[in-house]
Amino acid sequence: MFRKRILAILMLLITAGLFAQNSFVDKPVAIVKLTRTDVISQKKLAQNIGFYEQQSGRALSKDEKEQVLQTLINQMLVYQAAERDNVAVTEQQVLQAGMNQMMQQVGQQLTEAQYRQIIKDQAGVEYDTYAQSIRDQLILEKYVSEKKMEFIRATAMATKEDIELFYTQNEEKFLNPEMIKFSHIFFATKGQGAGSREDQKKEAESVYQKIIKGDVDFVSMVREHSDDKGSVVRDGDIGNFIDRSEQNVTIFGRDFLNSVFDLKVHKMSEVIESNQGFHIVIVNQHNEKRFLGLDDPISPVETTTVRQYIGNVVSYQKQQQAFQAAAEQVVKELSDDAEIQLFTENIE
Repeated sequence: MFRKRILAILMLLITAGLFAQNSFVDKPVAIVKLTRTDVISQKKLAQNIGFYEQQSGRALSKDEKEQVLQTLINQMLVYQAAERDNVAVTEQQVLQAGMNQMMQQVGQQLTEAQYRQIIKDQAGVEYDTYAQSIRDQLILEKYVSEKKMEFIRATAMATKEDIELFYTQNEEKFLNPEMIKFSHIFFATKGQGAGSREDQKKEAESVYQKIIKGDVDFVSMVREHSDDKGSVVRDGDIGNFIDRSEQNVTIFGRDFLNSVFDLKVHKMSEVIESNQGFHIVIVNQHNEKRFLGLDDPISPVETTTVRQYIGNVVSYQKQQQAFQAAAEQVVKELSDDAEIQLFTENIE
């Protein structure tokens, strides 16, 4: 982690007071002047070092502490330049960016009230402090993006060669497993007593006998008897492709899946029991396991091809690399115009 220069635009530091101005009570470890004089004190550096040590679970070496100091210097240079060039973000942008980051972390949608409560309960800082860290992050990203827009655009697009190389290196990962899609008449038993379960089984057997005798058809029995109300409107079609993943084994049971995968397409099964109840099944589609070519859809229900998917992945990776290179260029240019004094002997 510390072999490369740590750039502020890639880090989100939320420790309370991390970006606050420091007084001259502490000894300085650096003085940075581009448009104004900012001091990095021992206390401020110690707060940042503590953050990295908490993340890595170990104490930092002297060299690593100096790299953390360089990160703070880089931050100050860009903040001063952004202020000079009137690069700013709105409070709504700060709120939305923070909420998006938090929703990715918790894996669910959040209201603004829920977002603020999570910050208070889990991040352990006041909202204004957390919002300031988001604001700083956005300003850094916006400044670099605006100053180096053409450079980033020119280097961030995936080429045909990039895509083909990625595919060659990851070809075995582009695999569609064996999958089926089926329609069913469903008789639910989950959560019901033994007596109800037997009643459902008898009803399923009765419906099955009526269908094979030709007294009724499959679709009419779906509409009259199926407990899967979501599929009733599609004449029993469950709507999704099913594979033999552990998730589906948990839902249906391995024996049920094996029985359904053994069925011939468009042939009706006998009554089959799953973890959820009893089913009369017709397999509508059976796709064998296959490796995908570059121009194949990534799944039976997607229109995005493997080529397009790889292009998006590679472009994102190159964009991140281009952005980092652009950030390094910006910092170098600002450093050349700035006055920077280091007091590394004050690093504790």
